[in-house]
Amino acid sequence: MDSLQLSLVLVASVWAAMNTLIAGYTAVNATRDRIVTGRTDEGIPLSPAHRRAMYRNDWVPLKAALSAVSLAFAGFLIFLPTLTHEGPALRVVCYVAALLPLGGFLGFFVLGLSDRRLMLDALARSDADEPAGRGADRSLD
Repeated sequence: MDSLQLSLVLVASVWAAMNTLIAGYTAVNATRDRIVTGRTDEGIPLSPAHRRAMYRNDWVPLKAALSAVSLAFAGFLIFLPTLTHEGPALRVVCYVAALLPLGGFLGFFVLGLSDRRLMLDALARSDADEPAGRGADRSLD
């Protein structure tokens, strides 16, 4: 593979991966906000059981997938220079480019731990409130 082809692969892969990660980041944050506030985007209250299901079935798998995809993409960028015999400059460019998804992985994973704590606290408060649905108004007190 010559350096022009490798450069095009690098640019296209960074562009595609970042678009995917940004869309996933938007979705995971919207789900987190619904769980914490106890309301849909339209303001409809969510029951504590529904919020727990969203946490378990939506937020956790999506956050884990985004972390894994970020890490895999960083690995791809680190591996990419082995496909050619170009000089060390290409290797440096690929390693620097790998810092972006690697930072994304750390962000998704480390910041996900604080988001997790926030959501579990909100879920515990909603469970302690009166009947399901009424506690959603006070979930952030």
